[in-house]
Amino acid sequence: MPSPISLGSKRRTGRVTRYISGALISGLLIGGCSAGGSDASGSAASKSRLTLTPAAGTKNAPPGVPVEACVDGGTLTSVKVTDSRGKDLPGTLAHGAARWTSQAKTAPDSTYRIQAATKSRDGTRSTQTRSFTTRKADKTNKVTVTPAPGTSSTVGVAQPISLVFDTPVTDKAAVQKQLKVITQPQTTGSWGWIKDYSGKDRVDWRPKDFWKPGTKVSLKADLTGIASSDGTYFARDYSTTFTIGSDRRVEVDVPSHRVKVTENGNEVLNVPMSAGDDKDPSKATRGGTHVILRKNPKETLDSSTVGFGSSYNLPDVPWVVHITSSGTFFHSAPWNTANIGRRNTSHGCIGMTVPDAERFYNRVQVGDPVEVKGSTNTTATDPGNGFGEWQLTWPQWQSKSAQ
Repeated sequence: MPSPISLGSKRRTGRVTRYISGALISGLLIGGCSAGGSDASGSAASKSRLTLTPAAGTKNAPPGVPVEACVDGGTLTSVKVTDSRGKDLPGTLAHGAARWTSQAKTAPDSTYRIQAATKSRDGTRSTQTRSFTTRKADKTNKVTVTPAPGTSSTVGVAQPISLVFDTPVTDKAAVQKQLKVITQPQTTGSWGWIKDYSGKDRVDWRPKDFWKPGTKVSLKADLTGIASSDGTYFARDYSTTFTIGSDRRVEVDVPSHRVKVTENGNEVLNVPMSAGDDKDPSKATRGGTHVILRKNPKETLDSSTVGFGSSYNLPDVPWVVHITSSGTFFHSAPWNTANIGRRNTSHGCIGMTVPDAERFYNRVQVGDPVEVKGSTNTTATDPGNGFGEWQLTWPQWQSKSAQ
């Protein structure tokens, strides 16, 4: 047995000497390496002791934790952790190569294989291979990310980052903590929790002001193994990257029946239009700032999908640009040529001639802001209806953060 080591603890009332074995001191110096006691194994001759967490052989380990390997009485020379899909979990060494911790957390319903090589203080080397399996989730929460991953997209200056969750999120602060936005140049922004138009939980990251053109943006959502609610977990991480394009802005002047587009402050398009019927509050185009969501070169416009019953069903309408999820579009309106540039007569959309709608369609991009001015409809669009967060002031938006 190693000789006792004095820690030299003193008290005014008298001297107290504490003794702890050398092996225990080694464990304390690396944060209690053997405290887990989960898979302690080693050689008495080499006096090294390996501890794995979660415990090797476990069949129902909790997901959402990092994998750790610790050694008392030696160092780790290599650690490799592989999941069920054959993907390696990267990790880092600390405490003089006595502890290794994975950077990613464990996913539910997955088997992990750990191969750890150690070197004891007397130079003895050994390699151990162990495995454990994590608990199966009652349900897996999937995420839809916008802008979509893998598209290397260029978007407009009003484009937020948006995550829509398949199932409810009860601990929003815990989930938000796992979300990281990286911008170049640095940009001030905030997460905000809202209800998507579909009724699902959603969290968006909106900059304080419109993006600076050319900004590079990336999202890292380290959600693997994080509990979404009781029994529901995320099974993977998510990420996306995109670039902010030109400072392109759309202005809809309802009283003058005009649509104007500017790029970097210069007017590049100014065409006549017919907006929503300003004498009928249910049809008047909503005022305020919206964001272009998507573009379709041809689309069927069906009044039953936007709350107007059987008022119209127009197949294959060309040059359609969406600005709300509830059905506010820019589109060509050849049936309404007599009113374009003269009167507002639509059910809320902005109609143009076919040539002008095509020019508009080809000029704008997803993420461009659209400001509707002078409308008789002053009802603010809900933040979850498209990207309606720009209807809110900056303090109002910040108040929706979970942290």
